[in-house]
Amino acid sequence: MNPCVGVPDGTFVNDFTACDGFFTCVREMPVPGTCPIGFNFNEPEQKCDHPWNVICLICEEDTTGAGFVRVPIEDECRLYTLCINSRGFLQECGDGQMFDPVGRQCDLEANVACEDRKCPNNLNPNVPTFVPDRTDCSRYVICMNREPIAEEQCSGDLLFNPATSQCDFPENVECEEIPPPSQLECPPTGLHFIPIADTCTDFAICLDGQRVGESTCADGLIFDIITSDCQIPSDDTQCLAPPA
Repeated sequence: MNPCVGVPDGTFVNDFTACDGFFTCVREMPVPGTCPIGFNFNEPEQKCDHPWNVICLICEEDTTGAGFVRVPIEDECRLYTLCINSRGFLQECGDGQMFDPVGRQCDLEANVACEDRKCPNNLNPNVPTFVPDRTDCSRYVICMNREPIAEEQCSGDLLFNPATSQCDFPENVECEEIPPPSQLECPPTGLHFIPIADTCTDFAICLDGQRVGESTCADGLIFDIITSDCQIPSDDTQCLAPPA
């Protein structure tokens, strides 16, 4: 698939076969290029960048005819690449889940052999960085050389604000954001996961208004129509259960 179709001249786009690769679009034709040694291509910033500023997305060929491929990301437990027509999209597994590189899907943490890192790989190893705790909005970790050197908790009712790297009043912190419920038709633009009627475990994958494939949550998970991904069943999750 030509990555430069409909893309303005002079735009740089990802080459999803190599972390340091990119294409320059000229008259809707891709001209291949490579970043200098030690740098990866950063498409949002339109430049070659330090590896810690880039999450490298690599795609594999769809050999199953499913219309998509899920690919693990090196040294990541929860993030993975969803590849559609050789184009990669960064995805993250839901709470209590990790990406299973063998089954190629999100699964319960207990079923996946992966050591979750408190300090993400996309941090400058030379600069101390404050990282929010995954499960407690009042806690944060201080990372150096991509390793945790201290775990701290905000005092009183304050919450950690990732935007300012400081403890802040709750009204200034976006602790949890729940999008509106998913619909059953593919939205006209972008990548979306939508529920399939009369099932709690199956969902469809949409790209730019087209349904490119269907998938099923791992055993023990349901497709939550509130968060639009596979989740552990709870009082806060909803699915399109078959009629009783």
